[in-house]
Amino acid sequence: MPKYFFPAGDAGEALTLRGETAHHLLHVLRLKPGARITLCDGNCRDYAAVLREVDAKGASCLLELSPPVLCETEPFIPVTLYQALPKGDKMETVIQKSVELGVHKIIPLYTAHSLVKNAEKKIARYQKIAEAAAGQSMRGIIPLISPPMKFPQALGEAFFPVHWLVAVSPSEAPDHSPPVSLRSFFRAHASGSIGLWIGPEGGFSPEEITALIAAGATPITLGKRVLRTETAALAALAQINGITE
Repeated sequence: MPKYFFPAGDAGEALTLRGETAHHLLHVLRLKPGARITLCDGNCRDYAAVLREVDAKGASCLLELSPPVLCETEPFIPVTLYQALPKGDKMETVIQKSVELGVHKIIPLYTAHSLVKNAEKKIARYQKIAEAAAGQSMRGIIPLISPPMKFPQALGEAFFPVHWLVAVSPSEAPDHSPPVSLRSFFRAHASGSIGLWIGPEGGFSPEEITALIAAGATPITLGKRVLRTETAALAALAQINGITE
């Protein structure tokens, strides 16, 4: 059974759940008093919980909480994914699977070759997908889905990860900055948070790649095959997990 999240400030010896989480527990899973579940406060603290009471209308439930234990499922190296918005519902798949693979934060991007518009309207849905995926994969946090940013805005952020990586095909990288494998990168950089940049269907423009490299990003290759944009982030996160965990 997946874990369920609640606001950290509500933790105590008992907790009352309402809204969508209570509805899911009581009307989808049909849990009865005595049932046991795992709750998380979103700050890497897990609570074993026992359902004690259900209100007469089935709109809320009271749970008894055991003392918290540290959630140990979070990756050693936090990764912020800068994902160029793909067409259709592909972004939803990227969010779901990236959260399962341990991403820390996702920043959707409008880039020179992006065809998507008005993604701001989907942020609430994107965040719900992230929460569901975090619960299913037993995460200790709910990764934040940022409002979409234009490429120059994201590039000019005042606060950014220690290392920026941009996934490129061999033909995209400038001659003076050939791409390296993730394994080679981590041999030289054993620690530090990561900002992973993934382009849209048409890839980053040459100007965008040049700007990223000028800002200190390292071009990386994910292998000999050309990957779709919705595959690239997942392949990179899986490789990072395999190397660092």
